Amino acid sequence: MRRIEDDIRTLCARLLAAKNDKEIRPIVAELRAALRTQIRRLRIHLAKYPYVLERRVRRMPPADPAAGVEDGAKNASLPTPRRSR
Repeated sequence: MRRIEDDIRTLCARLLAAKNDKEIRPIVAELRAALRTQIRRLRIHLAKYPYVLERRVRRMPPADPAAGVEDGAKNASLPTPRRSR
């Protein structure tokens, strides 16, 4: 049985070599299925890993006593998303 990574590489090469939409559609469907399979296998493999350290740590800016704000997070200004009408 071939490795799923080999299948993904082969499908990518076929996709790049495809000339029209009739050739592309089935290849994309196969590629999506192969990618889903690979992601599922990786998730299962990762779940068996002894431990996972959280690498993303939220760093709060230091408090600015001159501004009279006790918590530096209150001083941080984030852009507010605009709603489209």
